[in-house]
Amino acid sequence: MKSLLSKSLSVILCVVLLLSSVAVLSVSAAEEECNCGHCPSIVIPGIFQSKVRYLDENGNEMLNASGEPYAAPFFMKSTPEIVLSALEKALLPLAGLLVTQTDINAACANAIAEVLGDALLSNIALDEYGHVIKNIQADKYTTSLANLPAEQREYALDQIPLQKYAEIAGMDHLYFFSYFSTGNMIDTIEELYELIQIAKEETGHDKVNLVPISQGGSLENALMQYYIDNELDFAADVNRVCYVVPAADGAAVLGDIFRYGLLDDPEALYGYMFPSLLDEDQGYLAYLINLILRIFPNADLNNILDTAVNVLVEDYLEYSTLLWALVPSGDYLACREMYLSDPEDVYVREQTDWYYNAQVNSRKNILDLKEKGVEFFDIVDYNYTMYQICDSWDKVNSDGIIHTDSESFGATSIGVDVSLPDDYVQANTYCTDPSHNHIDEGRLVDATTGILCESTFYFKGQDHEKTARNDVIMRLAVRILTDETFENVYSDPAFPQFNYARDSRGAVNDYNEWKNYDTSALPAELAAEFKAALSELEAAVNSTYMPTAEFNAVKDKFDAVTYKVVNGTDKPEEGTNFFLNLLTKIFKFFSDLMLKFFGGKGYSDIILFR
Repeated sequence: MKSLLSKSLSVILCVVLLLSSVAVLSVSAAEEECNCGHCPSIVIPGIFQSKVRYLDENGNEMLNASGEPYAAPFFMKSTPEIVLSALEKALLPLAGLLVTQTDINAACANAIAEVLGDALLSNIALDEYGHVIKNIQADKYTTSLANLPAEQREYALDQIPLQKYAEIAGMDHLYFFSYFSTGNMIDTIEELYELIQIAKEETGHDKVNLVPISQGGSLENALMQYYIDNELDFAADVNRVCYVVPAADGAAVLGDIFRYGLLDDPEALYGYMFPSLLDEDQGYLAYLINLILRIFPNADLNNILDTAVNVLVEDYLEYSTLLWALVPSGDYLACREMYLSDPEDVYVREQTDWYYNAQVNSRKNILDLKEKGVEFFDIVDYNYTMYQICDSWDKVNSDGIIHTDSESFGATSIGVDVSLPDDYVQANTYCTDPSHNHIDEGRLVDATTGILCESTFYFKGQDHEKTARNDVIMRLAVRILTDETFENVYSDPAFPQFNYARDSRGAVNDYNEWKNYDTSALPAELAAEFKAALSELEAAVNSTYMPTAEFNAVKDKFDAVTYKVVNGTDKPEEGTNFFLNLLTKIFKFFSDLMLKFFGGKGYSDIILFR
């Protein structure tokens, strides 16, 4: 997520952090009965993982002032336009604040918020009915990946690598549901329902599998409610649901931002926020930002942050019913009161209330559908610290974006690296056999309070945005979607309930590149070292259960050996840039010093004894 967050302004973070990561998958076949034994699968992707375009009235991509197509997902204005807007609207109020050290009538806060809102979100704003105003459209894939142009097929498979599914079930049994992630929930669900019917007709199957990923989890909540409201039979259309890191009860980070804004207490704002968000080699910049922020009086800086969040939500995001679905149910009523209490909000409020009902009833709906024969599986990332910009970051377990309770449909956990109490006893709320153990080795999670405890798989330390890079997760999903005998966490010891994070993309690519390398020209000792490292890498790549540290050690060892093969010398240790390292230490020293003695005071607050 660090690569998606702003590197300088924490205000932008509240928008960019919505970027997340993960993607889609699907299925299709011929227009007659198919007896292949594999139901078609429809992937419901995560936020901003669909190809979306900003079009003119003729269907051509809109160009910005620089003559370039607007870039998804926000279709921001060109840099010259943003700079000009900032100079026109915010320069004088900002200068006034810096000179007088007082933001009279919050002029600077409002100006900065207006510039940010107009630059970041104006092109994706929605009307009071919850429909996007501009001609923003997602590419629609109303057939299987087999029938799509190569470019679209490759895009879909790049989002989440389930090529193995296509090899087993056929590319004609794979479908990709594409949608605009900040659009209208009800319109989107109607399109998803239509795609289910298309997949059934094209493949000749009576049922489909669904693969809701991240934001797709909220769409699946809405889909179940859509079937209920329209007196349709979900169990007649759906065979299996394989959730992958679903935002089943929203994302705590978004609920916090809607409700409280960004963290602005001194410890966060002048301490750990920016160092936690920027890469390690940018530590100097993080601590420099801590020092620069003190140019503003503390009260005015906090007001700027709060005003920016309020404007971004009230003026641009409050009518996005798909984003409202990412607000946790426990935060919804308070957030609705804050943003949807005016009479003109009634149309959107009816829609968000409808989804809230679907959200709070989703667990009951799942249990009811299980009784009707629908099989549900869940894949959860956990024990990865949430991005440190919101109040919940140190209060819940998470995968960086979505809290564990939401992903797991109710599993019990306390926080990252926080074990359950010594006297805690497994609850067995939804366990069919009390002799089963559903607590992980670190006693971080009790899975038995999750409604799908017998069919939920956990990956410790996995970053939400790198889920698609964990090949074990992808292989597990393929197994669930193609093997009807795979029924729960006990079906195959190769896929235990509790597993580990890994980023295997580089390792798999390296193995495929080097597996046939001719070592005959190498010195005997180096050839033996290479073969041993290659054998270890092969075992790691083929494994389905390996602690993260062990997997990374194998990758690093192979990388060192291949460097020696190519260059004839040992790979030098990666040293830090001496100058940047020195700057980091200097800026950190003064930043920590200021925080220790002056808390959140700005320079003028200190000088004027305020």
